[in-house]
Amino acid sequence: MGIIKRQTIQSSIYTYAGVAVGFFTQGIFLPNLLSTAQYGLLSLLISLSLVMAQFSNLGINGAGGRYFPYFRNAERQHNGYLLLASLTTLLGFGLCVLGLWLARPWIVENNQSQSPLFVEYYYLLIPLTLFTVYFTVFDNYARLLYDPVTGTLLQQFAQRVLVLLAGVAYWLGWVTFPQFMVLWLLAFFLQMILMIGSVVRDKALFLSRRFLTMEPELRRNLTRYAALTLTTALSTQIIMAIDKIMINNTKELGLSATGVYSIAANFATVIAVPATALYKVSGALIAESWKTNDLATIESIYRKSCLNQLIAGCFVFVGVAANLPNVFRFLPAGYEAGYYVILWLGLGKLIDMATGVNGIILNTSRYYIYDSLFFVVLTFITIAANKYLIPKFGINGAAIGAALATFLFNFVRTLFVGFAFRMQPFTWRNLAAIGLGFAVWWLAVQIPYPATNAPKWQAVVDLGWRSALITVLFGSSVIVLRLSPEVSQTINDLRKRYLGL
Repeated sequence: MGIIKRQTIQSSIYTYAGVAVGFFTQGIFLPNLLSTAQYGLLSLLISLSLVMAQFSNLGINGAGGRYFPYFRNAERQHNGYLLLASLTTLLGFGLCVLGLWLARPWIVENNQSQSPLFVEYYYLLIPLTLFTVYFTVFDNYARLLYDPVTGTLLQQFAQRVLVLLAGVAYWLGWVTFPQFMVLWLLAFFLQMILMIGSVVRDKALFLSRRFLTMEPELRRNLTRYAALTLTTALSTQIIMAIDKIMINNTKELGLSATGVYSIAANFATVIAVPATALYKVSGALIAESWKTNDLATIESIYRKSCLNQLIAGCFVFVGVAANLPNVFRFLPAGYEAGYYVILWLGLGKLIDMATGVNGIILNTSRYYIYDSLFFVVLTFITIAANKYLIPKFGINGAAIGAALATFLFNFVRTLFVGFAFRMQPFTWRNLAAIGLGFAVWWLAVQIPYPATNAPKWQAVVDLGWRSALITVLFGSSVIVLRLSPEVSQTINDLRKRYLGL
């Protein structure tokens, strides 16, 4: 657990540094620089590229997370795992390019009227998908070698800085919008190159064919698991992208509404930052624990993840929710329509964090097929909920559907892990964390906000001191009530190191 805590803290530091850059870039700078349609274009391209990257990978990343312990052998170049993952992904990417080419007539017919920008930049999906999928291949490989930090630094921080620089060039008038799109694409290319460079730096770029060997049983298991994880991963990305796709394809909404929804989704994503770091670190360790049937370690990780992720999620959710009136002061008119979208999507992220690593436990166990089935069912539930709710409530309907689907999915997952492995991770501390979050939010919103016609500097000051108040109230309460043994231990370690107490 010490490895998990140390690397999660390191990853979280880089991620939150990226959040600060991303908040300014995606939340303030680009919305004021681009039209809602242009912003919606960027978001839609990213969402679709993630779906296609998952397909291109053909499930090999997920299978690697489960079976890499059987490949691990540095002297034999990990038995050719990296070469296998790279070639498998290349095959999947080729199929993806063929699908994009065949789908173009249908895309033009259905998007020319409400989303002409998407039609114009449709083929950017090809390089964007290529850069995205090979970044994930090498990031996953580095994570399996116990380096989750580099990928987090590049994806959450470096890429966002590069996007910011591209936006600055457009703002200064040095480039046109088409040229800005090229610079924006370059950020993903450099992210991939730097990730590959980190593997080279660690002397782990093993691509020799002579070490690529697998026992027949391992080959069968790997193929079967890859097929199932492809279903799971593809369903996950479809679930994450379907709301934007359906909003874009709704005639009354289109690409501009997609831009507003995407801004709101970016704010909600901030809440799940600690979860992203934890999942990257814990996956390989849980897989190793299954190999040795170390259920005690798995249960310990599960219990601690549920509690600490909930505490972190509540803290960030309260901070975001209490400061929304200030945040919208810095966005152009029209983006305030995403107010409740942020709250609903944020609630969904919080629910997902509160159930910890239930998905990783299930996905790396002998019951992994059930997780794939759950994801398939969730995909249909999400599509059905969006189809019903978007026409009635617009972008708010998409957010409600996402939160509802997330709750049902994690409820079933948690029950399954509980019955299958007799693991019940919740205690009174989890309920206390929720109560604390609600109490701090209620106190934070009782204080009046600056008037809508007040200078913006007042909103900045209000955001700063209101956030400080939330941090002091929430943080001190967690420490005094000893809600998290890990937080208390970290505080004690820091006190001994720096104060000698």
